[in-house]
Amino acid sequence: MTGRKTTLLGRRIGTNERLRKQERVRKVKHGFGCVWCWFKRRGWILAVVLVVLSVLAIHNRFYLQRFNPLELRHLQYVDIEGNRMLSWEDVMQGAQVETGMLMSELNADSVEAALAQLPMILSVKVEKKFPSSLSIKLHETSPVLTVLSEGRATIYSEMGYPLPYSVATAMRLPVLDVASMEHVKSVTQFLVEMRKCDMELYDRVSQVSWSDEDNCMKVYFRDVGFTALFKDRESNKDQFTLYKSLENGFAKDLLCAGEVDMRFLGFAYVRNYDKRCVNG
Repeated sequence: MTGRKTTLLGRRIGTNERLRKQERVRKVKHGFGCVWCWFKRRGWILAVVLVVLSVLAIHNRFYLQRFNPLELRHLQYVDIEGNRMLSWEDVMQGAQVETGMLMSELNADSVEAALAQLPMILSVKVEKKFPSSLSIKLHETSPVLTVLSEGRATIYSEMGYPLPYSVATAMRLPVLDVASMEHVKSVTQFLVEMRKCDMELYDRVSQVSWSDEDNCMKVYFRDVGFTALFKDRESNKDQFTLYKSLENGFAKDLLCAGEVDMRFLGFAYVRNYDKRCVNG
């Protein structure tokens, strides 16, 4: 009769528990034996390779520390959207990028800043896409006004830069007085705001000039006999709406007006009123 086996704490070990423990020990020994057999046949080759790689890594640790995986990626595709006037080559030259350059050297913010400097571009969005492509979405400028000088028509954009448009397009735009060329950017911003708020009112503008005496915009509309004065930096939708209401409600009174001053928020001031209209 075999003696009873117990644990270190005195707990008795049963027959089933003892058999399970023996089976676990057998499996562990069998596993180590299989690994050792595999190592004797082929595993030593893997060990030698690991040792050689470790020695090479230690020997070339100076270069490994400076290794950048991104340098393995090069720019291959450039997708450009929204370019109507600018060619693909113009955009690439303005962005200062070219296919084949390292993706690690390509910065989306820098490309956006470079393209934003082009006078033909109003806004731009650049995005790097994995693994090796670049997406450029452009919003080009549009014509806002025309300047006639010495028989030539020059079209200007929202940013106040000249654009290469045809003469036919120039004739459909508001005309800026040549004497007001130093205020061309302020005038274009004013017209852009008007176009955004009321496209119909913008289409009726015939000529725009800058009044040094009143320090404001002087606007000539196609279908009225008076000029309207607007503040350049404070013209907004409310003032344009007020002007349209004035035309609709006091059309007869405005027939005799010389100037309508819209610079004061909430009301309009009529100047140079023709007294002959009052006398009939």
